[in-house]
Amino acid sequence: MRTSLFIYLIFFLGVEALFGGSISGRVIDGKNGEEIPGATVAVAGTHKGTAANIDGEFYIGGLEPGVYALYCSFISYEPTEIPDVVVGEEDEVVVEIELYGTTYTIDEVSVVAQSSDNSDLAYLMDRKEALVAVQTIGTGELSRKGIGDALNAVANVPGVSLQEGSRNVFVRGLGDRYNATTLNGFPLPSEDPEHKNIALGFFSSDMIGSIDVSKVFNATNSGDVGGAHININTKKLNGNRELAFGISGGVNIMSVGEKILKPEGVNSFGISEDDHPDAYSFDYSNGLEPLNAGIPLNRSLNASYGKRFQTGAGIAPIDFYAVGTHSSDLSYYEERVRSITTGNEDPYQDQLGRKHGVRTNNLLLAGIDHNLGGKHSLAYSLLALHVTNSSFGSYEGRHSDRYQDSESYEGYYLRQQINENLLLSNQLLTEWKLSERTNLNVGMAWNKVRGKEPDRRENSLSRQPDDLYNFTGSNRQKRFFSELNSEDLNAKASLNFSLANNEDWSSTLVVGYTGRFQSDSFVSKEYNYDPYPGLFRLEYLNLDKLYNKENYLRGDFSLQEGVPNTYDVSKYLNSFYTELNLRPSHHLNLSAGLRADMTGIEVDYEVDHTAPGSVSLNKFYLLPSLNIRFDPDQNQSLRFGASRTYTLPQSKEISPYRYVNTGFASQGNVDLQPSVTYNADITWDYFPSATEIISLSVFYKDVSDPIARVEAGNSAGVLKYDNIADHANVAGIELEVRKNLFSHYMEGSSLQRLTLGLNSSYLYSRLLIDMVGTPAREAQLEGAAPFIANAELSYKIVNDDYTFLVSVIARHISDRVHTIGMLGFRDIVEQASTALDFTASYKLSTGFGVKLKASNLLNPSYVLSRERSSGEGTVILNEFKKGVDISLGLSYEF
Repeated sequence: MRTSLFIYLIFFLGVEALFGGSISGRVIDGKNGEEIPGATVAVAGTHKGTAANIDGEFYIGGLEPGVYALYCSFISYEPTEIPDVVVGEEDEVVVEIELYGTTYTIDEVSVVAQSSDNSDLAYLMDRKEALVAVQTIGTGELSRKGIGDALNAVANVPGVSLQEGSRNVFVRGLGDRYNATTLNGFPLPSEDPEHKNIALGFFSSDMIGSIDVSKVFNATNSGDVGGAHININTKKLNGNRELAFGISGGVNIMSVGEKILKPEGVNSFGISEDDHPDAYSFDYSNGLEPLNAGIPLNRSLNASYGKRFQTGAGIAPIDFYAVGTHSSDLSYYEERVRSITTGNEDPYQDQLGRKHGVRTNNLLLAGIDHNLGGKHSLAYSLLALHVTNSSFGSYEGRHSDRYQDSESYEGYYLRQQINENLLLSNQLLTEWKLSERTNLNVGMAWNKVRGKEPDRRENSLSRQPDDLYNFTGSNRQKRFFSELNSEDLNAKASLNFSLANNEDWSSTLVVGYTGRFQSDSFVSKEYNYDPYPGLFRLEYLNLDKLYNKENYLRGDFSLQEGVPNTYDVSKYLNSFYTELNLRPSHHLNLSAGLRADMTGIEVDYEVDHTAPGSVSLNKFYLLPSLNIRFDPDQNQSLRFGASRTYTLPQSKEISPYRYVNTGFASQGNVDLQPSVTYNADITWDYFPSATEIISLSVFYKDVSDPIARVEAGNSAGVLKYDNIADHANVAGIELEVRKNLFSHYMEGSSLQRLTLGLNSSYLYSRLLIDMVGTPAREAQLEGAAPFIANAELSYKIVNDDYTFLVSVIARHISDRVHTIGMLGFRDIVEQASTALDFTASYKLSTGFGVKLKASNLLNPSYVLSRERSSGEGTVILNEFKKGVDISLGLSYEF
């Protein structure tokens, strides 16, 4: 907390007095008047310069009185020089620079282009230039669509969908285990032993510079991937200085009029109490009665500061950038939960649940960039991310397995849960120009993740006649503690040789190494209590008056302290790769690569339901890749990509540790094997203009030994991980269109533009289930939506006085398999849903801005259903609505 206050203090005190004259203005397309974000503006004869921001605006300060010449350039435009710009002492000179397009050619092979600017235009230019297409979401798109985090940003990419209740995405039908998430190119450990990747929702838009989604792979990518490589690039300073503040408030309509409850033991900043009681004592820090979370108002605060420090004549400047945020969101909804057997009888579980939630997010990002002599560069970044989710749920109704001591099999279930997660990431990236033909890139990263579930509390009561309740036996009164600690060391180096570079031919050779060394330590402990004697009415029930230290010492109830469940994991990855990139003509580019991965996992476990032991998995993979790009003309590109990749099981999935969640318990499988995926992709891109695109992709994947979580067929109802088929086949087609319906430039530097964005995908997936106890049958992949569609309509006005933007965004996801049915069960299906969002923003040239956002306007029902095994009817297993979110934000940029 003291650290956070100190950082915010730095933001406020970082405003420095600026002396000397300045030149500011805007860079636009001389033909249509559109702004050109990312254009370079330099003062000739000095080391001063900058890049235009997302609105094409630039600022260069600290100039001595004199006459200067400005030099401006941007890819695909003719450079221009503005002579005789007179600057007096403390003058503020304003100029407008017009650039005119030129023929777009490529001098060297660029496998994956990466812009230093975060605008849509710059990313389309990168996409046009790169051999392997990467779909990028920049700050412009995040702001235009009102996207709040990386999870919802990636869900807008063609072929990507978000499964409700999931913390990550499905890409081309493949879920979390088949994807790879990185931060500035470095992998991150997961905070949750159930998942491979860290939750994308942790990364708020305040820290995101851009997000790259690569669905086609080459030798420089991670080999442990099958769906997509998702890379989050953190924000950097764009220009000479930045100081901005923002505040927002909002509400979810489902929370209006409700008293939002939260578990005791977590404060307003998301910091939890996690003290364990001494052996056979009742010394808990937290009570069992939930607390009032306060007014159901969602709120957010953010501040950012950046400055380019001039280090002296002839010495390149140092850029510093930092951003800090704090947000809190409250939620409430009601849901119906049911479970059925393979017969036609009524559901054995049929309950109405009331779910309260509080999410707190604290973030600090700081970075330094230094260009060394124009040839070398160094970048360091620090990210501290603290996210806490706390929930209180009450479920009332029938559950014949849980409430066997009730004549009606009815009861009341309470669950209080806190998940506190902390990520610390330190990254150092360097680039060295060894010669005119040779570049060396070297980087290291150290990450630490702590995921805690402190003091989960569960209580069950069985209903008796006259609306009285008794506490349920059979270990239904419990408290649970767990903690996962991960440390992750990453190193990478690549040497790039330019073998030839002339008008007719160019080629580069890349050789590189990536290494990852990770250690995980997990421990959990459960405390079970005897049912407290007596009959009670729910309206008068107070758990803390019953389960307390005084009553425990008096002998009213006893406790059983469980044996700690632990596992320790060591992982390593050593990868060597080489890639040859060729441009034999202006129309053809080729890239052929080979990656060799040596990987291993060692798990030592000690759990309560089996003997202590260990399990290891060591593999070696050779991963070839081929990518080809053919350009019929300067506005079209045709790309082909083919590769071999793999997917390793997670450490928890190959150890027998049993994890108990709200609606299921899962356990690992020591016989689980990795999957291998063969990927093929053909993409056609057409660029009608610098800000428009039409893209069509066709892809195919063959996945051997696909992994899924399935029913184990035991009396405890435990799910297990298994290779459920010999092969799974996935094929699909994706369409993306971004079109300016009109773009009108008027005198007086005014621009009006109406833009339509569409993307959709059709996917076919098939596997033949091959499991003991389950009849062989064809099924779809879990989470693979056959049809996905996204649409956006945006209207923008830009002039010297203000910028106005309004957008409407719609999304549709068809029916899809949520869980593959086994042991006589049919598949659980997530029913189709359509969502609609609205956002509007208004920003004055003085720096003041206001933003209105309304999300989930249609408020569709989230529904899981399962057809009865006999085929006689369908049962809804889970149904709820999330509610409409409305927020209003204010910002000021100095």
